[in-house]
Amino acid sequence: MSGILGHAAVFGRLRDAAAADRLPHALLFSGPEGVGKRTVATAFARELIAGEDSEQRARFDRGAHASFLLYSDLEKPRPIRRGDLLEPERDESALLAGYEILQNEGWISGVATQASGADVIDLIVRNPDNFLGRKGIPFADVLERSLASLQRSRKSTADAVGIARRLFSPGTSTALYRRNLGIELINGKGDGEYFRNVGTILRTASGGGWRVVVVDDAHKMTDAAENAFLKTLEEPPPSTLLILITSEPLSLLSTTRSRCARVVFDSITAEDLGRFLGTQGVGASQIPPIVALAGGSVGAALDLRGLDLESRTRFVGEILPAIAAGDLGKVLGLSGRRLSEEAAGAETRDALRVEARILLELLALAFRDLVVASAVAQAPAISGLDPSRIRELAALLPPRTWEGLFERTEIALSDLDAHVEPRLAVEALFAEALPVGALG
Repeated sequence: MSGILGHAAVFGRLRDAAAADRLPHALLFSGPEGVGKRTVATAFARELIAGEDSEQRARFDRGAHASFLLYSDLEKPRPIRRGDLLEPERDESALLAGYEILQNEGWISGVATQASGADVIDLIVRNPDNFLGRKGIPFADVLERSLASLQRSRKSTADAVGIARRLFSPGTSTALYRRNLGIELINGKGDGEYFRNVGTILRTASGGGWRVVVVDDAHKMTDAAENAFLKTLEEPPPSTLLILITSEPLSLLSTTRSRCARVVFDSITAEDLGRFLGTQGVGASQIPPIVALAGGSVGAALDLRGLDLESRTRFVGEILPAIAAGDLGKVLGLSGRRLSEEAAGAETRDALRVEARILLELLALAFRDLVVASAVAQAPAISGLDPSRIRELAALLPPRTWEGLFERTEIALSDLDAHVEPRLAVEALFAEALPVGALG
Protein backbone atom coordinates (compact mmCIF):
# COMPACT_ATOMS: atom_id res chain seq x y z
CA MET A 1 0.00 0.00 0.00
CA SER A 2 2.92 2.39 0.60
CA GLY A 3 3.55 2.71 -3.15
CA ILE A 4 -0.08 3.48 -4.03
CA LEU A 5 -0.72 7.19 -4.30
CA GLY A 6 -4.30 8.43 -4.00
CA HIS A 7 -6.11 5.13 -4.60
CA ALA A 8 -6.24 3.55 -1.15
CA ALA A 9 -10.05 3.41 -1.29
CA VAL A 10 -10.02 1.59 -4.64
CA PHE A 11 -7.44 -0.88 -3.38
CA GLY A 12 -9.45 -1.43 -0.21
CA ARG A 13 -12.62 -2.25 -2.17
CA LEU A 14 -10.74 -4.76 -4.30
CA ARG A 15 -9.24 -6.37 -1.22
CA ASP A 16 -12.66 -6.57 0.49
CA ALA A 17 -14.22 -8.16 -2.62
CA ALA A 18 -11.49 -10.80 -2.72
CA ALA A 19 -11.84 -11.55 1.01
CA ALA A 20 -15.62 -11.99 0.60
CA ASP A 21 -15.17 -14.20 -2.49
CA ARG A 22 -17.05 -11.61 -4.57
CA LEU A 23 -14.23 -10.62 -6.92
CA PRO A 24 -15.35 -10.54 -10.59
CA HIS A 25 -13.28 -12.63 -12.99
CA ALA A 26 -12.60 -9.61 -15.23
CA LEU A 27 -12.01 -5.96 -14.31
CA LEU A 28 -11.70 -2.87 -16.49
CA PHE A 29 -9.48 -0.23 -14.89
CA SER A 30 -10.29 3.08 -16.60
CA GLY A 31 -9.20 6.63 -15.89
CA PRO A 32 -6.80 9.36 -16.97
CA GLU A 33 -3.34 8.45 -18.25
CA GLY A 34 -0.61 8.24 -15.62
CA VAL A 35 -2.72 8.20 -12.44
CA GLY A 36 -1.52 4.79 -11.21
CA LYS A 37 -3.87 2.20 -12.69
CA ARG A 38 -1.08 -0.25 -13.52
CA THR A 39 0.51 0.28 -10.11
CA VAL A 40 -2.73 -0.71 -8.38
CA ALA A 41 -3.26 -3.67 -10.73
CA THR A 42 0.25 -5.00 -10.11
CA ALA A 43 0.06 -4.47 -6.34
CA PHE A 44 -3.30 -6.24 -6.16
CA ALA A 45 -2.02 -9.13 -8.28
CA ARG A 46 0.97 -9.45 -5.95
CA GLU A 47 -1.32 -9.64 -2.92
CA LEU A 48 -3.61 -12.23 -4.52
CA ILE A 49 -0.80 -14.45 -5.81
CA ALA A 50 1.88 -14.13 -3.14
CA GLY A 51 -0.04 -13.13 -0.01
CA GLU A 52 2.33 -12.87 2.93
CA ASP A 53 4.73 -15.52 1.61
CA SER A 54 8.13 -13.77 1.42
CA GLU A 55 9.54 -16.26 -1.10
CA GLN A 56 6.53 -15.88 -3.40
CA ARG A 57 6.70 -12.09 -3.11
CA ALA A 58 10.39 -12.08 -3.96
CA ARG A 59 9.69 -14.20 -7.04
CA PHE A 60 6.86 -11.86 -8.07
CA ASP A 61 9.08 -8.80 -7.60
CA ARG A 62 11.80 -10.34 -9.81
CA GLY A 63 9.25 -10.73 -12.62
CA ALA A 64 9.60 -14.50 -12.40
CA HIS A 65 6.22 -15.68 -11.08
CA ALA A 66 4.48 -18.16 -13.37
CA SER A 67 1.01 -17.14 -12.11
CA PHE A 68 1.29 -13.53 -13.30
CA LEU A 69 1.44 -12.08 -16.81
CA LEU A 70 1.62 -8.38 -17.68
CA TYR A 71 1.27 -7.23 -21.28
CA SER A 72 3.30 -4.02 -21.58
CA ASP A 73 4.20 -1.64 -24.43
CA LEU A 74 7.99 -1.59 -24.83
CA GLU A 75 7.90 2.02 -26.06
CA LYS A 76 5.87 3.37 -23.15
CA PRO A 77 7.99 5.05 -20.42
CA ARG A 78 8.50 2.65 -17.54
CA PRO A 79 8.42 4.12 -14.01
CA ILE A 80 11.36 2.61 -12.13
CA ARG A 81 11.85 3.13 -8.40
CA ARG A 82 15.58 3.28 -7.86
CA GLY A 83 15.40 1.11 -4.76
CA ASP A 84 14.12 -1.77 -6.91
CA LEU A 85 17.35 -1.76 -8.94
CA LEU A 86 19.72 -1.50 -5.99
CA GLU A 87 21.63 -4.60 -4.91
CA PRO A 88 23.96 -5.34 -1.98
CA GLU A 89 26.87 -4.68 -4.34
CA ARG A 90 25.17 -1.87 -6.30
CA ASP A 91 24.50 1.40 -4.45
CA GLU A 92 22.85 4.46 -5.94
CA SER A 93 26.09 5.94 -7.29
CA ALA A 94 26.80 2.67 -9.15
CA LEU A 95 23.22 2.65 -10.44
CA LEU A 96 23.54 6.20 -11.76
CA ALA A 97 26.89 5.35 -13.36
CA GLY A 98 25.22 2.39 -15.09
CA TYR A 99 22.37 4.64 -16.21
CA GLU A 100 24.87 7.10 -17.70
CA ILE A 101 26.56 4.35 -19.72
CA LEU A 102 23.20 3.13 -21.04
CA GLN A 103 22.23 6.69 -22.00
CA ASN A 104 25.52 7.26 -23.81
CA GLU A 105 25.15 3.93 -25.62
CA GLY A 106 21.63 4.85 -26.75
CA TRP A 107 19.77 2.27 -24.68
CA ILE A 108 17.66 4.54 -22.44
CA SER A 109 16.67 8.10 -21.57
CA GLY A 110 14.50 9.67 -18.88
CA VAL A 111 16.77 9.52 -15.83
CA ALA A 112 15.92 12.12 -13.16
CA THR A 113 18.98 14.18 -12.29
CA GLN A 114 17.69 16.52 -9.59
CA ALA A 115 17.06 14.05 -6.77
CA SER A 116 18.62 11.12 -4.97
CA GLY A 117 17.35 8.33 -2.78
CA ALA A 118 15.79 4.89 -3.08
CA ASP A 119 12.27 6.35 -3.53
CA VAL A 120 13.14 8.50 -6.55
CA ILE A 121 11.27 7.33 -9.65
CA ASP A 122 12.95 7.43 -13.05
CA LEU A 123 10.68 7.47 -16.11
CA ILE A 124 12.83 5.22 -18.25
CA VAL A 125 12.29 5.39 -22.00
CA ARG A 126 13.77 2.27 -23.63
CA ASN A 127 15.15 2.21 -27.16
CA PRO A 128 13.26 -0.71 -28.76
CA ASP A 129 15.88 -1.22 -31.48
CA ASN A 130 17.93 -3.40 -29.10
CA PHE A 131 15.06 -5.85 -28.79
CA LEU A 132 13.17 -6.11 -32.08
CA GLY A 133 12.97 -9.11 -34.35
CA ARG A 134 10.67 -9.93 -37.24
CA LYS A 135 7.56 -7.78 -37.70
CA GLY A 136 8.84 -5.42 -35.03
CA ILE A 137 8.09 -7.96 -32.28
CA PRO A 138 10.48 -8.10 -29.29
CA PHE A 139 12.56 -11.27 -29.26
CA ALA A 140 14.66 -12.56 -26.38
CA ASP A 141 17.48 -13.74 -28.65
CA VAL A 142 17.78 -10.27 -30.20
CA LEU A 143 18.07 -8.81 -26.71
CA GLU A 144 20.75 -11.36 -25.78
CA ARG A 145 22.83 -10.38 -28.81
CA SER A 146 22.45 -6.70 -27.92
CA LEU A 147 23.43 -7.39 -24.29
CA ALA A 148 26.45 -9.39 -25.44
CA SER A 149 27.52 -6.45 -27.60
CA LEU A 150 27.07 -4.09 -24.66
CA GLN A 151 29.13 -6.40 -22.47
CA ARG A 152 32.00 -6.38 -24.96
CA SER A 153 32.07 -2.59 -25.11
CA ARG A 154 35.06 -1.06 -23.36
CA LYS A 155 32.81 1.73 -22.08
CA SER A 156 30.44 -0.68 -20.37
CA THR A 157 30.40 -2.27 -16.92
CA ALA A 158 28.78 -5.28 -15.29
CA ASP A 159 26.31 -2.92 -13.59
CA ALA A 160 25.26 -1.39 -16.91
CA VAL A 161 24.62 -4.84 -18.40
CA GLY A 162 22.71 -5.98 -15.32
CA ILE A 163 20.55 -2.85 -15.31
CA ALA A 164 19.83 -3.19 -19.03
CA ARG A 165 18.76 -6.79 -18.52
CA ARG A 166 16.36 -5.78 -15.75
CA LEU A 167 14.89 -2.93 -17.81
CA PHE A 168 14.44 -4.87 -21.05
CA SER A 169 14.09 -8.55 -20.24
CA PRO A 170 10.50 -9.80 -20.22
CA GLY A 171 11.33 -12.55 -17.73
CA THR A 172 8.51 -14.94 -16.92
CA SER A 173 5.89 -12.40 -15.95
CA THR A 174 5.94 -9.89 -18.81
CA ALA A 175 5.04 -10.08 -22.49
CA LEU A 176 6.33 -7.00 -24.29
CA TYR A 177 4.78 -5.57 -27.41
CA ARG A 178 5.47 -2.52 -29.52
CA ARG A 179 2.72 0.04 -30.18
CA ASN A 180 0.02 -2.56 -30.91
CA LEU A 181 -0.75 -5.79 -29.08
CA GLY A 182 -1.32 -8.37 -31.82
CA ILE A 183 -3.07 -11.71 -31.85
CA GLU A 184 0.21 -13.65 -31.93
CA LEU A 185 0.89 -12.64 -28.33
CA ILE A 186 -2.67 -13.48 -27.24
CA ASN A 187 -3.05 -16.96 -28.69
CA GLY A 188 0.56 -17.97 -29.31
CA LYS A 189 0.14 -18.49 -33.04
CA GLY A 190 2.94 -17.62 -35.48
CA ASP A 191 5.63 -15.49 -33.88
CA GLY A 192 3.79 -15.70 -30.57
CA GLU A 193 5.00 -19.26 -30.00
CA TYR A 194 8.19 -17.76 -28.56
CA PHE A 195 6.35 -16.01 -25.73
CA ARG A 196 4.11 -16.69 -22.81
CA ASN A 197 0.53 -15.74 -23.56
CA VAL A 198 -2.93 -15.92 -22.06
CA GLY A 199 -3.38 -19.49 -23.15
CA THR A 200 -0.14 -20.73 -21.59
CA ILE A 201 -0.74 -19.09 -18.22
CA LEU A 202 -4.30 -20.39 -18.03
CA ARG A 203 -3.09 -23.91 -18.83
CA THR A 204 -0.56 -23.71 -16.01
CA ALA A 205 -1.67 -25.45 -12.84
CA SER A 206 -2.47 -22.80 -10.24
CA GLY A 207 -2.06 -25.10 -7.24
CA GLY A 208 -5.24 -23.68 -5.82
CA GLY A 209 -3.94 -20.12 -5.95
CA TRP A 210 -4.75 -17.16 -8.18
CA ARG A 211 -3.58 -16.53 -11.73
CA VAL A 212 -3.67 -12.91 -12.90
CA VAL A 213 -3.31 -11.45 -16.41
CA VAL A 214 -2.98 -7.67 -16.77
CA VAL A 215 -3.28 -5.99 -20.18
CA ASP A 216 -1.82 -2.49 -19.94
CA ASP A 217 -3.17 -0.01 -22.51
CA ALA A 218 -5.81 -2.53 -23.55
CA HIS A 219 -7.02 -0.16 -26.27
CA LYS A 220 -3.79 -0.99 -28.14
CA MET A 221 -5.01 -4.54 -28.83
CA THR A 222 -5.64 -5.10 -32.51
CA ASP A 223 -9.18 -6.10 -33.48
CA ALA A 224 -8.02 -9.68 -34.02
CA ALA A 225 -6.33 -9.78 -30.59
CA GLU A 226 -9.35 -8.35 -28.83
CA ASN A 227 -11.70 -10.81 -30.51
CA ALA A 228 -9.38 -13.66 -29.53
CA PHE A 229 -9.45 -12.41 -25.95
CA LEU A 230 -13.28 -12.33 -25.74
CA LYS A 231 -13.72 -16.06 -25.12
CA THR A 232 -11.25 -15.92 -22.24
CA LEU A 233 -13.07 -12.94 -20.76
CA GLU A 234 -16.34 -14.82 -20.91
CA GLU A 235 -15.29 -18.13 -19.37
CA PRO A 236 -11.91 -18.02 -17.61
CA PRO A 237 -10.87 -20.93 -15.37
CA PRO A 238 -11.56 -20.69 -11.61
CA SER A 239 -9.28 -18.45 -9.51
CA THR A 240 -8.36 -16.40 -12.58
CA LEU A 241 -8.43 -12.60 -12.67
CA LEU A 242 -8.15 -10.64 -15.92
CA ILE A 243 -7.49 -6.89 -15.64
CA LEU A 244 -7.73 -4.59 -18.66
CA ILE A 245 -6.21 -1.13 -18.18
CA THR A 246 -7.12 1.79 -20.42
CA SER A 247 -7.45 5.54 -20.61
CA GLU A 248 -9.68 5.10 -23.67
CA PRO A 249 -12.47 2.68 -22.68
CA LEU A 250 -14.68 3.61 -25.63
CA SER A 251 -11.95 2.35 -27.97
CA LEU A 252 -12.66 -1.18 -26.75
CA LEU A 253 -15.41 -3.32 -28.23
CA SER A 254 -18.74 -3.05 -26.42
CA THR A 255 -18.63 -6.83 -25.98
CA THR A 256 -15.29 -6.48 -24.19
CA ARG A 257 -16.59 -3.78 -21.88
CA SER A 258 -19.75 -5.74 -21.07
CA ARG A 259 -17.70 -8.70 -19.83
CA CYS A 260 -15.76 -6.62 -17.29
CA ALA A 261 -16.66 -4.95 -14.03
CA ARG A 262 -15.62 -1.30 -14.30
CA VAL A 263 -13.23 0.24 -11.78
CA VAL A 264 -12.92 4.00 -12.33
CA PHE A 265 -9.78 5.85 -11.25
CA ASP A 266 -9.86 9.57 -10.51
CA SER A 267 -7.03 12.03 -10.93
CA ILE A 268 -4.63 12.40 -8.01
CA THR A 269 -5.53 15.35 -5.76
CA ALA A 270 -3.30 18.42 -5.88
CA GLU A 271 -2.36 17.94 -2.23
CA ASP A 272 -1.28 14.31 -2.70
CA LEU A 273 0.57 15.11 -5.91
CA GLY A 274 2.36 18.05 -4.30
CA ARG A 275 3.53 15.92 -1.37
CA PHE A 276 4.71 13.22 -3.75
CA LEU A 277 6.74 15.68 -5.83
CA GLY A 278 8.44 16.84 -2.65
CA THR A 279 9.86 13.32 -2.28
CA GLN A 280 11.19 13.48 -5.85
CA GLY A 281 13.52 16.42 -5.28
CA VAL A 282 11.22 19.09 -6.75
CA GLY A 283 11.68 22.53 -5.20
CA ALA A 284 8.77 24.17 -3.38
CA SER A 285 8.46 26.99 -5.95
CA GLN A 286 8.23 24.47 -8.80
CA ILE A 287 5.54 22.29 -7.27
CA PRO A 288 2.44 24.52 -7.87
CA PRO A 289 2.93 24.96 -11.65
CA ILE A 290 3.86 21.28 -12.10
CA VAL A 291 0.77 20.18 -10.18
CA ALA A 292 -1.40 22.52 -12.26
CA LEU A 293 0.09 21.35 -15.56
CA ALA A 294 -0.01 17.65 -14.62
CA GLY A 295 -3.78 17.61 -14.24
CA GLY A 296 -3.73 14.97 -11.52
CA SER A 297 -1.40 12.59 -13.42
CA VAL A 298 1.63 11.25 -11.58
CA GLY A 299 3.24 10.30 -14.89
CA ALA A 300 2.79 13.79 -16.32
CA ALA A 301 4.14 15.35 -13.12
CA LEU A 302 7.25 13.15 -13.24
CA ASP A 303 7.72 14.08 -16.88
CA LEU A 304 7.62 17.80 -16.02
CA ARG A 305 9.85 17.76 -12.95
CA GLY A 306 13.12 18.01 -14.87
CA LEU A 307 12.04 21.00 -16.97
CA ASP A 308 13.13 24.55 -16.23
CA LEU A 309 9.65 25.92 -15.56
CA GLU A 310 11.03 29.00 -13.80
CA SER A 311 12.47 30.53 -16.98
CA ARG A 312 9.34 29.61 -18.93
CA THR A 313 7.14 31.18 -16.26
CA ARG A 314 9.28 34.33 -16.34
CA PHE A 315 8.76 34.52 -20.09
CA VAL A 316 4.98 34.31 -19.61
CA GLY A 317 5.30 37.16 -17.11
CA GLU A 318 7.18 39.19 -19.76
CA ILE A 319 4.66 38.62 -22.54
CA LEU A 320 1.48 39.26 -20.51
CA PRO A 321 1.86 43.09 -20.39
CA ALA A 322 2.15 43.18 -24.20
CA ILE A 323 -0.95 40.99 -24.43
CA ALA A 324 -2.83 43.29 -22.07
CA ALA A 325 -1.74 46.28 -24.16
CA GLY A 326 -2.93 44.64 -27.38
CA ASP A 327 0.54 45.03 -28.92
CA LEU A 328 0.30 42.22 -31.49
CA GLY A 329 3.66 43.00 -33.06
CA LYS A 330 5.50 42.77 -29.75
CA VAL A 331 3.63 39.62 -28.71
CA LEU A 332 4.44 37.85 -31.98
CA GLY A 333 8.04 39.01 -31.77
CA LEU A 334 8.49 37.71 -28.21
CA SER A 335 6.78 34.37 -28.84
CA GLY A 336 8.55 33.88 -32.18
CA ARG A 337 11.94 34.56 -30.65
CA ARG A 338 11.26 32.18 -27.78
CA LEU A 339 10.22 29.35 -30.08
CA SER A 340 13.14 30.05 -32.43
CA GLU A 341 15.58 29.76 -29.55
CA GLU A 342 14.03 26.46 -28.52
CA ALA A 343 14.01 25.23 -32.13
CA ALA A 344 17.75 25.91 -32.38
CA GLY A 345 18.40 23.67 -29.37
CA ALA A 346 15.82 21.03 -30.19
CA GLU A 347 17.11 17.68 -31.41
CA THR A 348 13.82 16.75 -33.07
CA ARG A 349 10.71 18.36 -34.46
CA ASP A 350 8.75 16.78 -31.63
CA ALA A 351 10.90 18.65 -29.11
CA LEU A 352 9.70 21.98 -30.53
CA ARG A 353 6.10 20.73 -30.37
CA VAL A 354 6.60 19.84 -26.71
CA GLU A 355 8.02 23.31 -26.02
CA ALA A 356 5.07 24.99 -27.73
CA ARG A 357 2.69 22.85 -25.66
CA ILE A 358 4.37 23.82 -22.40
CA LEU A 359 4.26 27.50 -23.38
CA LEU A 360 0.56 27.28 -24.24
CA GLU A 361 -0.26 25.39 -21.05
CA LEU A 362 1.58 27.98 -18.93
CA LEU A 363 -0.30 30.73 -20.77
CA ALA A 364 -3.55 28.91 -20.06
CA LEU A 365 -2.69 28.82 -16.34
CA ALA A 366 -1.90 32.55 -16.40
CA PHE A 367 -5.13 33.40 -18.24
CA ARG A 368 -7.04 31.26 -15.72
CA ASP A 369 -5.41 33.24 -12.87
CA LEU A 370 -6.33 36.53 -14.57
CA VAL A 371 -9.96 35.45 -15.00
CA VAL A 372 -10.20 34.40 -11.35
CA ALA A 373 -8.43 37.57 -10.14
CA SER A 374 -11.00 39.64 -12.03
CA ALA A 375 -13.71 38.10 -9.89
CA VAL A 376 -11.99 37.34 -6.56
CA ALA A 377 -9.52 39.84 -5.20
CA GLN A 378 -7.39 37.50 -3.08
CA ALA A 379 -7.61 34.31 -5.15
CA PRO A 380 -4.47 32.13 -5.05
CA ALA A 381 -2.44 31.96 -8.27
CA ILE A 382 -1.51 28.55 -9.71
CA SER A 383 0.60 29.83 -12.60
CA GLY A 384 3.65 30.56 -10.48
CA LEU A 385 3.37 34.31 -11.20
CA ASP A 386 3.33 36.97 -8.49
CA PRO A 387 -0.31 37.28 -7.27
CA SER A 388 -0.03 41.08 -6.94
CA ARG A 389 1.20 41.33 -10.55
CA ILE A 390 -1.69 39.10 -11.65
CA ARG A 391 -4.18 41.47 -9.99
CA GLU A 392 -2.59 44.50 -11.69
CA LEU A 393 -2.77 42.89 -15.13
CA ALA A 394 -6.30 41.57 -14.56
CA ALA A 395 -7.57 45.12 -14.09
CA LEU A 396 -6.29 46.19 -17.52
CA LEU A 397 -8.84 44.18 -19.54
CA PRO A 398 -12.46 43.08 -19.05
CA PRO A 399 -12.86 39.57 -17.56
CA ARG A 400 -14.55 38.37 -20.76
CA THR A 401 -11.42 39.23 -22.74
CA TRP A 402 -9.23 37.13 -20.44
CA GLU A 403 -11.80 34.33 -20.71
CA GLY A 404 -11.62 34.54 -24.50
CA LEU A 405 -7.83 34.27 -24.41
CA PHE A 406 -8.08 31.23 -22.14
CA GLU A 407 -10.60 29.55 -24.45
CA ARG A 408 -8.51 30.27 -27.55
CA THR A 409 -5.45 28.81 -25.83
CA GLU A 410 -7.35 25.54 -25.45
CA ILE A 411 -8.06 25.62 -29.20
CA ALA A 412 -4.36 26.19 -29.89
CA LEU A 413 -3.52 23.11 -27.81
CA SER A 414 -6.01 21.11 -29.87
CA ASP A 415 -4.35 22.45 -33.02
CA LEU A 416 -1.03 21.07 -31.78
CA ASP A 417 -2.63 17.67 -31.24
CA ALA A 418 -3.86 17.87 -34.85
CA HIS A 419 -0.21 18.37 -35.95
CA VAL A 420 -0.51 22.06 -36.82
CA GLU A 421 2.95 23.66 -37.09
CA PRO A 422 3.86 24.70 -33.49
CA ARG A 423 4.76 28.30 -34.30
CA LEU A 424 1.61 28.71 -36.41
CA ALA A 425 -0.57 27.37 -33.57
CA VAL A 426 0.90 29.92 -31.14
CA GLU A 427 0.69 32.83 -33.59
CA ALA A 428 -2.92 31.96 -34.49
CA LEU A 429 -3.85 32.21 -30.82
CA PHE A 430 -2.66 35.79 -30.58
CA ALA A 431 -3.78 36.88 -34.04
CA GLU A 432 -7.34 35.70 -33.47
CA ALA A 433 -7.86 36.40 -29.77
CA LEU A 434 -5.66 39.38 -28.94
CA PRO A 435 -7.59 42.57 -28.19
CA VAL A 436 -5.52 44.67 -30.62
CA GLY A 437 -5.02 48.21 -29.40
CA ALA A 438 -7.00 47.53 -26.25
CA LEU A 439 -5.35 50.40 -24.41
CA GLY A 440 -4.67 52.70 -27.20
